[in-house]
Amino acid sequence: MVNKIPTLDIYGLTDEGLVRDHNEDFISWSADYGLVILADGMGGHNAGEVASELAVKSVTDALEEVLSPDVQDACKLDSKEVVRDAVIFANDEINLHAKTHPECNGMGTTIVMTLFCNDKVILASVGDSRIYRFRKGKLKQVTTDHSLVQEMIDNGYMSEEEAINSTNRNLITRALGIAEDVDVDVAEQSIEKNDIYLLCSDGLSDMITDDKIFSTLVKSRQDLKRASKDLIELAKEHGGHDNVSVILVACK
Repeated sequence: MVNKIPTLDIYGLTDEGLVRDHNEDFISWSADYGLVILADGMGGHNAGEVASELAVKSVTDALEEVLSPDVQDACKLDSKEVVRDAVIFANDEINLHAKTHPECNGMGTTIVMTLFCNDKVILASVGDSRIYRFRKGKLKQVTTDHSLVQEMIDNGYMSEEEAINSTNRNLITRALGIAEDVDVDVAEQSIEKNDIYLLCSDGLSDMITDDKIFSTLVKSRQDLKRASKDLIELAKEHGGHDNVSVILVACK
């Protein structure tokens, strides 16, 4: 069987929101490589936007070095390890930049990404940005938040309902750039025709419920541009307290 990138429709948007005076999110995608990446930066003196852009560009550079120009050999690699290594490389690059640029000390970023090939997708995540999958009328979060609140839920100290209103929901337990080593969640899934994957920063998931995300995708799943704009506007209508970014990927 010939290894190939599946046919993908991709559309993404990023917005400052209604409170922040600049945008520390960074998004990127390439349908030719089946690669989609979203990062949500943090840090003083605008360093968060440095970290998020550096993360996305470092991952992209690392993967383009190992993926062949015509992308025909991509799936012959150990894709999960290739993706993990790319994210670890990004962590190293952010740490190095912070050491050589004191004004960026303490910067970090979340990251979520997908790499599509044949009938598979590799998912990677660090932090509390999310990936959802919309399949056959059902929406499922397919990454786990690396946050204090999620750990409390997992350990039975807090319910899902209590988590929604927790003042600690933005405290993350993993990010790129905050330590020399980073633990990257990497998973492989089969894709199906008409699947839609949503990558988003917490500026979306903190502002609106999964039910609202679901209803938006049901209404506009045939128009990714419309769906992206609707999700951004919903986040802003519900407060827009943070930068908000979304990328939608439809498997054709």
